[in-house]
Amino acid sequence: MSQPKVSIIVPVYNTSQYLERCFQSIVSQNYKNVEIIIINDGSTDNSGEVAEILAASINKAVVIHQVNQGPALARQAGLLCATGDYILFIDSDDSLEPDAVDFLVHKISSGQLDAVFCGFNRVIDGIKYPSPPRSVEGILSSEEMLKLLLEPEFLYIACMCFSKRELWQKEMLGAKKGMPSEDVLTNIKLVLKCNRVGVYDKRLYNYYQVSTSLTMTGRYFKQALWHTYFKELATTLKENVIDNKFDDQIKINEIHTFSFYIDKIVKDEWYNQILNYDVSRYPRKIRVLHTLLQWPWLLHLCVNGNRWLKRKMGKVI
Repeated sequence: MSQPKVSIIVPVYNTSQYLERCFQSIVSQNYKNVEIIIINDGSTDNSGEVAEILAASINKAVVIHQVNQGPALARQAGLLCATGDYILFIDSDDSLEPDAVDFLVHKISSGQLDAVFCGFNRVIDGIKYPSPPRSVEGILSSEEMLKLLLEPEFLYIACMCFSKRELWQKEMLGAKKGMPSEDVLTNIKLVLKCNRVGVYDKRLYNYYQVSTSLTMTGRYFKQALWHTYFKELATTLKENVIDNKFDDQIKINEIHTFSFYIDKIVKDEWYNQILNYDVSRYPRKIRVLHTLLQWPWLLHLCVNGNRWLKRKMGKVI
C-alpha cells in the first residue's frame, strides 16, 4: 500500500543563513513520500539562489520566486502548486524533528482526522525548551478546537498544524499584509472546515528565536492593526453563525492583547469599549489586567517588570 503524499511548503524571506538547516530537516524525515515547495517571497539577500541549489540536490523540490507579498500569500502560492494529500507549513528559519511527518500522517490517518496540531520546542540561543503540556490532548470536534485556539495562552503557530489539502481555499490565506496573528486567523478558518481535529503534545517542530528578539522581550504591532485583526475574526465567526458562542473568549483575547502585544495604547472608541466589559466572571489574571488597563503606563510597567523577572529566573516567555 502506497504512502499518502505530503506537501511541505516553505515560505522564504531573507533567511539564507538558516535555509539549509530547514531543508535538511525535511530531507532527513523518516517519512519519504514528500514534495518540498519553497516560495522565495521577494528576498533581497541570496535566499533565492540558496533555495535553487538545495532544490537541485534532490528530485522532489521546486522553487517559486515572487515579489514580496508577506507570509500568508507566500503560503497561498505554495498551496496552488501542491499535489500532496496533506499540507505542512514550515518557516525557513525553523526545523522539524526527524519523525515529525511520520507521526502526523499516522495520527491523521488512524484517527480519520481532518487536521492535527502538534507540540513544539523553542530553541533560544541554541538551548531547546519544550512547549508546556496543553490542557487538552486527543481528538476534538471543530468547536472544541476553536475554543482552544481562542484561548490567549494556547501556544501554537500555523506551522504546527498538519491538514488535508482538500480543506484549503484561497480566501483562508488572504490576510492583509502585516496583520498580527495571521496564523491564528488562518487556523481558525481551517478548523471551521474540520469535523475531527487531533491535538498532541509530542514536540515535532523546532521554533528558533534569539533572546534579544521582539517576540522574547518586546511589544509588537500597532493598535489599529490589532483592531483590524479582531474585526476580521468577528466577521469570520459571524459568517459561520457561531459568533455568540465565543463572545467571552474574544473579549478575554482583546484584554490580553492590549496588555501584552500593543506598543502604544490609544484611548480610542475600541479601548473605551473594552474598559466597559463586565469581567466579573473572567479568570483573576484577566480581571487584574482589565483593571490595570485604565492606567496604560502602570500596565506596561507591570508587564515589562514581570518579563524582566522571568528572564532573570531563566524562564521562557
